Amino acid sequence: MATWVAITWENDRLLLLSASTSGRTATYEHVAVLDNPKKLGELISKYRLAKADTIVILNRSDVEVRPMVFPPVPTEELPDLVKFQAAKEFNNYDPNAPVDFFVTSKLEDVSRSTLFPAIKPSDAESMPDGAPKHILASTLQLATFLKIRLFCEEHNLVLRHIVLRPCTAAALWRLSDSAAPNRSTLLIELDKNEASQTVVFQGEPVFMRSPKISRPQDVSAPDFVARILAELKRTRIAVRNEVQGIDVDEVVLCGSGATFESLAKQLAQGLEKPVRTFDPLKGLTVKSLDANEQYTPLFGAILQIVRREPLQIDFCNPKKRVEDTSARNIFTGIAAAVLLLIVSLFGYAFYARITLGEEVRKLNANYTNLTNTYGPVAEQKNQLDAIDKWQAEGVDWFEKLAWLSQNALPARDMMVNSLIFQTTPQSSTIGFTALLRDQSLASPMVEGFRDSRHAPHLGAQGADTTSRLYTHRGTMTITLSKEPQPPPVQTPPPVSPPEAVTE
Repeated sequence: MATWVAITWENDRLLLLSASTSGRTATYEHVAVLDNPKKLGELISKYRLAKADTIVILNRSDVEVRPMVFPPVPTEELPDLVKFQAAKEFNNYDPNAPVDFFVTSKLEDVSRSTLFPAIKPSDAESMPDGAPKHILASTLQLATFLKIRLFCEEHNLVLRHIVLRPCTAAALWRLSDSAAPNRSTLLIELDKNEASQTVVFQGEPVFMRSPKISRPQDVSAPDFVARILAELKRTRIAVRNEVQGIDVDEVVLCGSGATFESLAKQLAQGLEKPVRTFDPLKGLTVKSLDANEQYTPLFGAILQIVRREPLQIDFCNPKKRVEDTSARNIFTGIAAAVLLLIVSLFGYAFYARITLGEEVRKLNANYTNLTNTYGPVAEQKNQLDAIDKWQAEGVDWFEKLAWLSQNALPARDMMVNSLIFQTTPQSSTIGFTALLRDQSLASPMVEGFRDSRHAPHLGAQGADTTSRLYTHRGTMTITLSKEPQPPPVQTPPPVSPPEAVTE
């Protein structure tokens, strides 16, 4: 939800209006009148309006406005023509100052002043670029423009637009339900020292004037009404002279209530024209604001922004010549294609990096798991290898263990300790330490293990004091002879059936 602030100066007073916008609707939230503009900072802090988008609205007396008429020319050439003509038309022209304009398209069939002769509609249809271009151009002194921009920066506001009061007031009138689209209307706004008068023709402002006039509290005073009537008559004469073929059909007074109704009746009697009042707050979403007709241009400015209507005069964004962008578009397209290619390459590299990083992460996880299981697996493999090697030695050690048990001395005479089965490429041996009841049993033990396949050898002997039952110790090594391998069984070749004998 965006926040907009509209500000206008009425001589020595500053008027402020804030609104929050959503889509094409606006909710007006705060209004204020400040006799001292320096107090604006406190107001912004109070209503939390810092960094708000800001519209500054200038009175007609703050700028210079000139009507211009150009031959039928392409619309894109108008900014350069207006700039060129401004140097001749404006009294205090500064080439560095902002200049803006708008085309009063509703005046195509009428003549503005005598600067350019009237062209009949039939002649305009034969012209390649249509009817003459009727322009209202305006310039703002550079010093004033810089002063406004500095003022917004000092108060932490974001300056977006600088517009004219007659244009925004006419926009509010045009967008209301009270506007008569096919009539020329003289719109009057009264402030403290001016009476802003704008002629609106078919919804477009075509003439604007702001004569100085004091406004007493009692607007029904005869002197006040007389001065207003005099200024309105001057305005009607100026309109007829400048915009030939147009006259004021009605007068609209911005304001509501009994005071403005009484003033409208008095003006109608003096002008002999219908005069009616216009309530600027009618149809607007207002949060209990203490607002009156003096805020008409502020409401109109924000309403134009919300409804995305073009601003006729905007010194922050003056109209400029539209450059031929065909060649630039080609180079822009090439640059965009190159940029897209570079971005694609970076994107692919980034994607590949992420993919490879994920793969590396998975491989690291697998490596960690394998590292953790390597020790137990390696130990099991070594055990399996030892078993395979033991089985590959060709000796049935379980059978040898049974043979050893069968041929050993009885347990009361002998005990086997430290039994070792060993196989080398040269031979297989059984080694153990024998504990004997006495030394005389050594020879019977050796002879008991001797046969055609086993050759026992008695090693070192000595007394043993570790056991009460056995007093003699001796080491025994039994060498096993290699068992002959059975001859391979030869399978007889298959017998072919006898061939048939033929006569």
